[in-house]
Amino acid sequence: MPFSSKRKVKIVCTLGPSSQSPERISELIEAGMDIARLNFSHGTHEFHKGLIKNIRAAALKAGKNVAIMQDLQGPKIRVGKLPPPGLELKKGDVLLLYPEGAQPSISTEGKIAVPIMAEIAQAISADVQKGARILFDDGKISSHALQVSPPEIVVRVDVGGKLTSNKGINLPGTPLSIPCLTEKDVVDLMFGLEQGVDAVALSFVRSATDIDILKAKMRKVTSDPPLVIAKIEREEAVADMESIIEVCEGLLVARGDMAVEVGAERVPAIQKQLIRSCNELGVPIITATQMLESMIGCPTPTRAEASDVANAVFDGTDAVMLSGETASGEYPVEAVQTMARIVREAERSKDFSAHRENLPMPGSVVDSIEFSASRIANHVGAVAIACLTHSGTAARALAKFRPETPIVAIIDNEIQLRRLAFVWGVQGALIPKMVATDDLFSMVENVLITTGWAETDDLIVVTAGIPTLRRGTTNMVKVHRVGASPDRAAKR
Repeated sequence: MPFSSKRKVKIVCTLGPSSQSPERISELIEAGMDIARLNFSHGTHEFHKGLIKNIRAAALKAGKNVAIMQDLQGPKIRVGKLPPPGLELKKGDVLLLYPEGAQPSISTEGKIAVPIMAEIAQAISADVQKGARILFDDGKISSHALQVSPPEIVVRVDVGGKLTSNKGINLPGTPLSIPCLTEKDVVDLMFGLEQGVDAVALSFVRSATDIDILKAKMRKVTSDPPLVIAKIEREEAVADMESIIEVCEGLLVARGDMAVEVGAERVPAIQKQLIRSCNELGVPIITATQMLESMIGCPTPTRAEASDVANAVFDGTDAVMLSGETASGEYPVEAVQTMARIVREAERSKDFSAHRENLPMPGSVVDSIEFSASRIANHVGAVAIACLTHSGTAARALAKFRPETPIVAIIDNEIQLRRLAFVWGVQGALIPKMVATDDLFSMVENVLITTGWAETDDLIVVTAGIPTLRRGTTNMVKVHRVGASPDRAAKR
């Protein structure tokens, strides 16, 4: 595929039983996977270690940069083990929620005993007030609290349904004091850092403080921690979105739990608000949950799903995510191929894009240089913007201005190159080391020609720091004709 026709919006794929083999991972990469998501709500460390090994091997074989995102479970509240058939709950039924493995202290007479996760029963029962809404299985079953006697809660069912083991519990409108980073999360985090994951997604974020706590734990282990992706799904996070965006390296719009917490009718507007705020600050954002849900069991999506993916692209999202479609569905590769086609078609329909022209941050040299490069490239018809960067910061700054011209990040750090997989429009090339200024343009030409991103006589725009051997010095933008000698370039 020509570089100019490549997708700018990235694709995140959740890996699981349907996509764990090396062969299937290779197929997903070929179909368009840019980021592999590992869901630590499921699977052992040994399972995830095997996935990471297979992802790295498949990416190397394909010659593509695929990032790995570790998604921590967070303080997810779940029902415990129930009888295999589950419980058929009716409106008016009274349930006794008690810690799994313990004996209820409240009488079970006239009540249906339902165990919940023992390690968080005390904490959540201390926060729940009489009358509070308590939802089960993504809101399919609704109830309210009649009596609270920590660690037990008595509830009455308002909307019934079948409840089975390990289904989630939501407490919309109840601020929770339980830590965002659980003991399980810390153990999983240390494993992820040991395995060299590229990003860590933190579930059920409530405030910027949750991000600070996670970063502090990572800094104790490594001087170069992974990106932190804040999952926005609780009411508190929506209210504090600006502060959260300022301290994280990316956001994930987790529309599933968000819909249960704040109401499905509010999700579209919140999604647009989050994307707009992230775009303005140049913070990557992922739109997730049920994007092609029907493809778990069907080889084609619904029309509504196709529109959902396209609208996220029009809104300005950096990436779109597949969950069960690739983790446990029957058509994981087809789902990625479908997602890629929808994204490319949406990107061609520029008239429908909610494009806002972002301006450089006042006083930022990097922002000013990359903003100028974006404008210049569009005006002169350049085939690419070659962005030389050590840390990836310059490429992220350039992407904020959403140039029509393709972005090529030329970088000497493999880890930072993988992390750019989260950023809209950025493709990358790894070089052994940065070269001195005298050799700069010949090196850029060689990279672009050998990778097929430019040909002799093409115009390109180059941004770099002069001298190029110093970090954090992006201060130059130049229009360059590939293959032109200095004399020939001067005549033009």
